[in-house]
Amino acid sequence: MTTSIPATRGQRMPRSQRRAQLLDAALSVFAERGYHAAAMDEIADRAGVSKPVLYQHFPGKLELYLALLDKHCDTLESLVRAALEVGGDNEVRVERTVAAYFQFVTSAGAAFRMVFESDLTSVPQVRARLDAVEMNCAEAIAEVIAEDTGADEQPYLTQCGLTTDPDATTATASKRSCSG
Repeated sequence: MTTSIPATRGQRMPRSQRRAQLLDAALSVFAERGYHAAAMDEIADRAGVSKPVLYQHFPGKLELYLALLDKHCDTLESLVRAALEVGGDNEVRVERTVAAYFQFVTSAGAAFRMVFESDLTSVPQVRARLDAVEMNCAEAIAEVIAEDTGADEQPYLTQCGLTTDPDATTATASKRSCSG
């Protein structure tokens, strides 16, 4: 999966545009190689910039990875919330919410791998972001269920049920946060 980022070495561009270019290059390298095998040199080369330019925007590889993860977690959460806000009966909302997940997986290129297949789930900053997007999506779904059923406790209880992961570490953390 080689993504070609146009070479712009020596060309000045606005900070936000440069950042987007670096994030695109990093996503392609992380997707191809995984976090541990990805190198900042390769990301800079892929973006067509020098390594110092890359480090002006991101102090290290983990910060670059976290910026990408934040971007894609926000995208997923926005898609889910938008699907739930459309209205209609619950069957329509469920269909649209499931479609939002599939839209994220199919249209975000390799971005879904960062959210659903991250090789850094044991890193606290990554785990916190993954747990947060899971919790935020579950809360949004639980709020809709509560509105439709009129139950006050339902969002909290549903949220706990929706966020329990079969992975022992996540399940324990989710149960702990929902048992207090």
